[in-house]
Amino acid sequence: MPEFMRQLTLLIVEDDILNSEIVKTAFQEDGHIVNCAASLGECRDELEKNKPEVIILDRGLPDGDGFQLCLTLKKDPRFKAIPIVILTGRADVREKILGLRFGADDYLTKPFAIEELRARVGAVVRRVYGGAETAVSLCGITMDFKAITVTVKGRPLLLTNREFELLRVFMESPNNVFSRDSLIAAVWHNAVLTGSKVVDVTVMNLRRKLGGAGSPICAVRSLGYKFRSEG
Repeated sequence: MPEFMRQLTLLIVEDDILNSEIVKTAFQEDGHIVNCAASLGECRDELEKNKPEVIILDRGLPDGDGFQLCLTLKKDPRFKAIPIVILTGRADVREKILGLRFGADDYLTKPFAIEELRARVGAVVRRVYGGAETAVSLCGITMDFKAITVTVKGRPLLLTNREFELLRVFMESPNNVFSRDSLIAAVWHNAVLTGSKVVDVTVMNLRRKLGGAGSPICAVRSLGYKFRSEG
């Protein structure tokens, strides 16, 4: 299980059985409890039986529109605090804006990489529930998440908000390789980016502040970046 996440109860609302099983298996492997529904009706039943902490919701369902369900849940005092990640085959930016206006906490288009979905759920969990740890220290770098401070061998380090969030992602999952898409999902959230160059520039600036060639953040050819906590 990713270090920033405690065990969660997730509800997947998806009528495509294959997609549902792929997502269910991935999050179960991360140590989470996962329930599934294939329609709005089944979703309502599951909500009454097992209140989830995260909902992964398909837009197009056999008995209605996932957007409408999202709006209904966000108006219900019992469920309004539950973060919702919308999955849809519609990639139009206007659709994404509509989903966010209906109350979705994030929005991912199909086909999607399971790694990116994990990153988006992780980012939503951090925003809504906060991290499991208040501080982390690796390789002489200490991050205090409550005070929003970073020190390197006791020396204060000034970072931008994006650099801080990027370093947090790396340090919460050391030695894991993050693709540029997963970093965009985890750090830039719902921002519409024209490419991955902004990730490379932010990583470069962060590495420079952490000591350049001596920084524990390194590139992994053709894959992305990782924080190397081991030699």
